[in-house]
Amino acid sequence: MNDHTGDAHLQEYRLKARRWLAENVQRREAVSTKKYINERVERLDEFKALQQKLYEAGYAGFTFPVEYGGQGLTLEHERVFNAEAGRYDMPQVNFGVSINIIGATLIAFGTHEQKLAHVPDILAGRKLWLQFFSEPSGGSDLAGLLTSANRDGDVFIVNGQKTWSSSAHLSDFALCPVRTRWDVPKHKGISVLIIDLKSPGIDFRRIKQIDGNAEFSEEFFTDVIVPAGNLVGEENQGWRVARGLLEFEHAWVGRGGASTSFEEQAAALASLVRSKGLAEDKGVRRQVVAMHVAATVQGLVSARISDAMADGKLPHGYGGLLKLGDDIVIQRRAELALALAGADGVTWGSGDPHAGDWSFQLLNSRRVSIAGGTDEIQRNNVSERVLGLPREPAVDRDIPFNQVPHN
Repeated sequence: MNDHTGDAHLQEYRLKARRWLAENVQRREAVSTKKYINERVERLDEFKALQQKLYEAGYAGFTFPVEYGGQGLTLEHERVFNAEAGRYDMPQVNFGVSINIIGATLIAFGTHEQKLAHVPDILAGRKLWLQFFSEPSGGSDLAGLLTSANRDGDVFIVNGQKTWSSSAHLSDFALCPVRTRWDVPKHKGISVLIIDLKSPGIDFRRIKQIDGNAEFSEEFFTDVIVPAGNLVGEENQGWRVARGLLEFEHAWVGRGGASTSFEEQAAALASLVRSKGLAEDKGVRRQVVAMHVAATVQGLVSARISDAMADGKLPHGYGGLLKLGDDIVIQRRAELALALAGADGVTWGSGDPHAGDWSFQLLNSRRVSIAGGTDEIQRNNVSERVLGLPREPAVDRDIPFNQVPHN
């Protein structure tokens, strides 16, 4: 397909998507960031119905294989649809992680049977998924996990604790790295299991955050039985699966998948400036334009790198570069918005649905430099996997894990 034909095809796809959205989805009204996040709970059933509708119309799983319920299209098709869908009340807040992180991981590492059993339900929004990665004693050292899974015939028995799990209280399944061998170095004794969150022995406890929400949880596993058929990848070789999942997450977050569109962000900043009577202030205009330029550049870099990774021209380690760039843009924007809002930015709990939204966004932006791997870890990943610099020294890398001191 030559470039001209490709452009015509995408334009036809855009117009078809535009018509479908206008006929089937409501336009989205401007809502506060806090309300947007809370809708994950309040409108879950409504969003599930809409996701099913999107799936049936062919607007879910754009790049997923047709065999497993996807569309077999390109990232460019996905970007075209998302650009049109940005004006509409879409269910992204609920299903982004399930589809773009977990679904992509199952496609890459799951068995044929696992893909058939789970991917269509993920794409249609019938089941919500997340990953159980962080542990209280591990910090950023994912490979130092202590949650154990002992093999007993055709089942694993899981015991341990995970924490900082997003929307675990709403989810149906999780991908969970566990320790299946202790007598080998830490990276070599990990396996990844699919865990049904309705299984006996799982205790969820919500965590209240600095921004007032409680979307994270900590989980305690006591003799949880998991069928051996739920093993993703090879036993004791789960580090590659875990790394792959993080690469998918970083690439998705880095291309703006977990945040509102750059156009919406720019429009919100412009509206704020006008409301404060600062539209003619040259200094303010320069700051807003600089922010818009930074966001636009991030979008263009994201598209270029995402396409290259999808085509195999760049390694997936570049996903860390995308996430790092997105983190910086989100935090810079939140800091600028709060500075422009002034006293109005900290008016918490008034009748205005947007009152306090800027300060809420600033607090919420703090987590982006932690979630999915800290910015410090991303810089390490970029230095090693993109720039080819030597790894940082690690004294426990080649020591059997049962000989490494733990808290």
